[in-house]
Amino acid sequence: MKRRFIPLLILVLLFSVTVSWAAPKKLEIVWMGWPKAKVMELIADFEKENPNIKIDIQLIPFSQLFQTLEVRLLSGGKPDVYIVDGPLTPSYAARGYLLPLDEYFSADELGAFFDASLVTARYNNKLYSIPYATSSAGLFYNRDIFKEYGVACPSKKADERLTWEEVAKIAQQLTIDENQDGQIDIWGLVIEQVDRPYQLLPLAQSNGAKAISADGLRTDGYITSPEFIEAATFYWRLFNDWKVSPQGLNDSAKSREYFGNGKAAMMLGCEWNLSRLETFNNLNFDLSPHPYFGKGQVVTPTGSWHVGVNSRTECKEEAIKFLKYITGQKAAIKWHKLFGHAPARTDVYEALPEVFDTPMWQIFRNELQNTAVSRPVTPGYLEYELILRESFNSIHFGADPKTTLKKAATRIDREMRKYK
Repeated sequence: MKRRFIPLLILVLLFSVTVSWAAPKKLEIVWMGWPKAKVMELIADFEKENPNIKIDIQLIPFSQLFQTLEVRLLSGGKPDVYIVDGPLTPSYAARGYLLPLDEYFSADELGAFFDASLVTARYNNKLYSIPYATSSAGLFYNRDIFKEYGVACPSKKADERLTWEEVAKIAQQLTIDENQDGQIDIWGLVIEQVDRPYQLLPLAQSNGAKAISADGLRTDGYITSPEFIEAATFYWRLFNDWKVSPQGLNDSAKSREYFGNGKAAMMLGCEWNLSRLETFNNLNFDLSPHPYFGKGQVVTPTGSWHVGVNSRTECKEEAIKFLKYITGQKAAIKWHKLFGHAPARTDVYEALPEVFDTPMWQIFRNELQNTAVSRPVTPGYLEYELILRESFNSIHFGADPKTTLKKAATRIDREMRKYK
């Protein structure tokens, strides 16, 4: 009897040792190509707290991110978890690429996020992604240029923000050919993301326009409305009539360089510029709330980077654990310290008063709480942005706004048919 018992005992012990030394589960993650050393700080923290999970993270440059995800998801395999530009959530969800998350996040957990950052996290009344960072925009201005040319600096108060009409007037005053050689030395205004719907849809929405139909499947009658065309014509005039803004600054870094080096008096830009503008030694800048059309309403842009779980993952439990970690308060605080982006969680602002109780951050926080409008919720957002961006780019180079937007609506609505 004892002889039979001993081999059995050995098997039990061997099984226990095997289980205790089982290889950790590996999660494959696709992420934005930010500096690897910084991203790995967050990954290292997670792996330390979860030694049974190993992260294989692939950092993809922004210019290749969406195409890479399309190929990977279409193939039906990994990644288990991936970064999602907020408005692309409906596109991925409509095609079955995202795991519904309602059962994993309580109302209290979701209550920690800005309302606007959650708008694009849902599709057909289901939750498919969680924001980990968001954004806002305001009007940066060069105090020295304003002083030199005798123009009053804009107010920091939300209820005294400049109208777009006032911005255009100031920009005309501060577009300067210093040596009268026919070349502009100081431009009145540069616009970060000059052709992107993120930055430009609020221009039209402030004028009373809507970006798309309620079902997210039609643009004719919306981007072709009189209100939208009027706003697009104002945009056209900045470059082609008043000529207060230079053409061709399609790269955000170029706009920032113009402003940072004193070649522009004002810059419409996002909150991540706060830390980046500090690198310009001779720049004396400040911030005013985002402009609006005087006859309309205040609408400011916001766009959140989200995280989603692949519906086909074989590591659902581990994926949800990582999702909760990377969108939680602790990681959000660290993410902000590493990259300077606006947190999507309101409790981070309360946890870091030394950062967010400063005047410029108070402006951005107010916009996020009160005036921010997310990009459109549509399963065809990828096509919508691509076509509309091409159209804005053409308009800023001189194309007729009404004709260009009519052609854009026809193209977008043709693409939307496949989602009906």
